[in-house]
Amino acid sequence: MSKNIISVENLNKRFADKSICAEASFGIEKDDKIGLIGINGCGKSTLLKILVKKETADSGKVTLKSDLTIGYLPQIANLDGSLTIFEQVYFSDHHVFKLLRKYHDNQIRLERNYTKQLEQQQQDMITELDTCQGWDYEFKAKSILTKLGFRDLNVKTSILSGGQKRRLDLARCLIDEPKSLILDEPTNHLDIDTIEWFQEYLTAYQGAVIFVTHDRYFLDSVCKKIFELEEGKLRQYSGNYSQYLKKKELQLADLQSKETRRLTQLKKEIKWLHRGAKARTTKPKDHLDRVKELIDKSYLTETKELEISFQQKRLGKSILELRNIGKTYDENSLFKNFNYNFQKLDRIGIIGFNGCGKTTLLRLITGEELPSSGKVKVGYNTHFSYFRQETLNFKKDMSVLDYIREQADNIRMADGTLHSASDMLGKMLFPKKMQQNRISSLSGGERKRLHILKSLMFGSNFIILDEPTNDLDINTLEILEDYLDVFKGCVLVVSHDRFFLDRVVDYLFIFEEKGIVIFPGNYSDYLLVRRFRETEILTRKSVGKDILSNKKKTNRSKKLSNKENRELGNINKTIKELELEKGNLETKIETEAGVLTVKDFSRISQRLSKIEKLLEPLINRWLELEEKREDRS
Repeated sequence: MSKNIISVENLNKRFADKSICAEASFGIEKDDKIGLIGINGCGKSTLLKILVKKETADSGKVTLKSDLTIGYLPQIANLDGSLTIFEQVYFSDHHVFKLLRKYHDNQIRLERNYTKQLEQQQQDMITELDTCQGWDYEFKAKSILTKLGFRDLNVKTSILSGGQKRRLDLARCLIDEPKSLILDEPTNHLDIDTIEWFQEYLTAYQGAVIFVTHDRYFLDSVCKKIFELEEGKLRQYSGNYSQYLKKKELQLADLQSKETRRLTQLKKEIKWLHRGAKARTTKPKDHLDRVKELIDKSYLTETKELEISFQQKRLGKSILELRNIGKTYDENSLFKNFNYNFQKLDRIGIIGFNGCGKTTLLRLITGEELPSSGKVKVGYNTHFSYFRQETLNFKKDMSVLDYIREQADNIRMADGTLHSASDMLGKMLFPKKMQQNRISSLSGGERKRLHILKSLMFGSNFIILDEPTNDLDINTLEILEDYLDVFKGCVLVVSHDRFFLDRVVDYLFIFEEKGIVIFPGNYSDYLLVRRFRETEILTRKSVGKDILSNKKKTNRSKKLSNKENRELGNINKTIKELELEKGNLETKIETEAGVLTVKDFSRISQRLSKIEKLLEPLINRWLELEEKREDRS
């Protein structure tokens, strides 16, 4: 008997001359966690729509288990703008939410016009909600909404931003508690802390999940399988994203070996054909067919070119200086008194919760907004390239090639050579046939990839990227990362993509309640320090309680031997000295982060780690002596 909750047999789907999938067959079991990957426009979203019956296949069969419920998150939220956030969630078909909705409606009627009958109905519903654990559902719903950034549930969904609508739609999927989840780019518009919460949520989720994402750390943490869509073929790999990469590497090595053998055989066959007429009288047609087969049978697909480095203007001595800048809206201060003097080759990431002012800071830097206080001083030779996260305005009837040619037919590279607009599009995964397509036919991710190319290639020396990874495929992200590696200017990027931040940046601007904190290191460095501090706080509280409770027993220390008393005194002194040094180093990181180099930060981190190793045995021995003193008393 099949364990599949979703079964797909011989699925075929085409759009115009492009194959989305051909003869695809697979099954999804109840505890599967599947990441679906592939370049933008390959058909990932279409495949998900076919699975939830939002779109039909050309042929093949999709079978869902009879009692299966699916929570489907599309790329674009389809919400009723006339409803509030509360109504959007509670108007679910889930039987508990129907009961909760009825309870809340009845409560309003009771408050307006009290009757004994209404009160009795309310009491009956309370009993029923107690029986079906309805309050737990309500608590979970409000917890998820709060985690996704919703506090006021009476706001109309019509006034929400696109990102807020996406988060509300995600909340809707999770709150209904379906038996499976099918999610299209679920991490878009989530801040990093929320992504990590959602990552843990899906890992613990008791049901099947298939999702599209570009977040490589997310794929690594959640996935048990990877489905790859490539040129109309669906390939399946067991394991997470790292294991998929290892298998792809072995697969590529095998294909390269086959390709070498093919070329060797082809050379032999062509050499035979070039021999004299007498030799060719023996079965020449067989050899011609063999040569044709070898020519057509290449094992390797064309790979992307990664060496993109545009010519750019040199930065001057003064690049960009932020002097005590602040921004306030309606007496709500986003940040104030922030200072930073940019240096050559600065690579800085900006992180913080949604709505904290990250995009506002970028707009102040580029002059699109003015600061409420302070001054932004831009160097004479500083030229910005600003990639915005807002919806892009394209002339949709324009072709892909004409969109790039609108600014230049040829683009000069860092080595001085000229490349045509068509060549540059090829490097960004737009083959020549696709370059003639209208922009209106492109997927959202393909349009974003096109805009990134145009944003980067015209001589800027200071690149500003606001959430560049939303809707981009992993291949495009790798091209962008490789480009930024060789870029000789400054990079300032707002992103929730942890892998991208680790790959690209050396410093962080962290938006916290107390202001913008400058941190020397990438996101993994910051996470390590943050977890270290959280552990320290818990340890100090625990040890503090032990010390406090044992202070009352100090007078009994005479029960220890003189040697043990001296040892205890020395331990107390050493712990105090180490704790003081550690506190000073932590304060140095917090207050001098802006002037610390990566080497300074590494040295301080190593010393903090060493102090922690020294403290552990001392604290253990201190506790041992205190227990001994207590026992003897």
